[in-house]
Amino acid sequence: MSNKLVNLKPERVFYYFEELSKIPRESGNEKAVSDFLVETAKKLGLEVYQDKMNNIVIKKAASKNYENSPGVILQGHMDMVCEKDLDSNHDFKKDGIDLVVDGNYLRANKTTLGADNGIAVAMGLAVLEDNTIEHPQIELLVTVEEETTMGGALGLEDNILTGKMLINIDSEEEGLVTVGSAGGRTIRAIFDEKREQLNNVYLEFFRLEVKNLFGGHSGSEIHKNRLNANKVISELMTQLKKDFDIKLCDVKGGSKDNAIPRECYFDVAIDKNASQNFILKVKETFENFKNKYKTQDENITFETTKLETKSNEAFSDDVFERLLSLLNTIPTGVNTWLKEYPDIVESSDNLAIVKLIDDKINIITSLRSSEPSVLDSLEEKIVNIIKEHKANYTVGEVYPEWKFRSISHLRDTAVKTYKELFNEDMQVTVIHAGLECGAISTHYPNLDMISIGPNIYDVHTPKEKMEIASVEKYYKYLVELLKNLK
Repeated sequence: MSNKLVNLKPERVFYYFEELSKIPRESGNEKAVSDFLVETAKKLGLEVYQDKMNNIVIKKAASKNYENSPGVILQGHMDMVCEKDLDSNHDFKKDGIDLVVDGNYLRANKTTLGADNGIAVAMGLAVLEDNTIEHPQIELLVTVEEETTMGGALGLEDNILTGKMLINIDSEEEGLVTVGSAGGRTIRAIFDEKREQLNNVYLEFFRLEVKNLFGGHSGSEIHKNRLNANKVISELMTQLKKDFDIKLCDVKGGSKDNAIPRECYFDVAIDKNASQNFILKVKETFENFKNKYKTQDENITFETTKLETKSNEAFSDDVFERLLSLLNTIPTGVNTWLKEYPDIVESSDNLAIVKLIDDKINIITSLRSSEPSVLDSLEEKIVNIIKEHKANYTVGEVYPEWKFRSISHLRDTAVKTYKELFNEDMQVTVIHAGLECGAISTHYPNLDMISIGPNIYDVHTPKEKMEIASVEKYYKYLVELLKNLK
């Protein structure tokens, strides 16, 4: 066994987690990890299928006395969200994750950990290699691109799975069994106007930036009222523009449509004669905004950097004003709450990304809802705001919601097993984040499905950490649940 996680239990779960962590697996770059799963299955003497998208299905026959039990699918995704601290030199295209055992938790060195969803794959492989576990026929389904498009689950072939029940291991809080999730889509607003040559040569260039915000998962943590960097800096720029003739040269905020943006900068130009007063005003405004928002995020940081070299091009005042107005107007956060579960978000949107693509300003907003009609209404609302600001737009493909089933043998067995094993009640819930169960159900509509998982905190951020004892608890639970599905 490799060195770092040698003393962690269950040994084989953490062995496979560490092996996975050695392989770069950002969404869209999964071929290497997919091949690793094929090789592992062959070493275990198991049947394996790798489809054209690099999804993997590994099959293991039922153990003795379980031959007539309905088959079970264990499911997770092989890709991960790749976020890192600003001072990290980690290259997600070639570097493995630098794992750190930190007391009771496992985390990474200045990057996301990838427990979302490497722990599902590690648990699945540990189950498959253990011939002492009692279980029905098992199919381990590991998909690609869950974190971006859910393309792997949406593109599943219709005839490769035979199991009747599916256990998704992509939840992040013990004591919960998830039985429904939100669907979603993205909307991209585009300002088609390109930058123009600046006439005034007496200009100085500055970068105004907000960073070090907490961020988080734009589904499961959208209700926590975390600051959105794109909203904060656009509000600040709007205030500064009232007093100064500022030219917009560049803008970049956020990096993933499923992460609340943690940083955003505006590169601007201003007349040299006004630059001294501008800097004084910026410092004053930064201080005011820091005081305004520090109760929401005590780590909020504002920075001004003078840019020595910058292209002498900028967007027109009209584009700049429309952009700021659009960013200020588009809502971000919770839209509606579920009537049946008033503490669970029904719909939300996340003003996720603003950046230049082909010299045009693009703004990407991600929408989620467990109710399709509400998602449609939210889309209409966002599209109308975009139209009012004279921008073009495109609507991305929808990933489907996972509908709650009133009758579920798997859910009932899961709850009963948890109670018998730990003498604790398991809470049945519907979550706002998107899970692959919805996409899988478009191909296998009769599957009885649940989602479970150990405690993982601050996913989609460099602060991501996984509770070691919770992994041990949930692996024990998974093994017992398989035994009880006879």
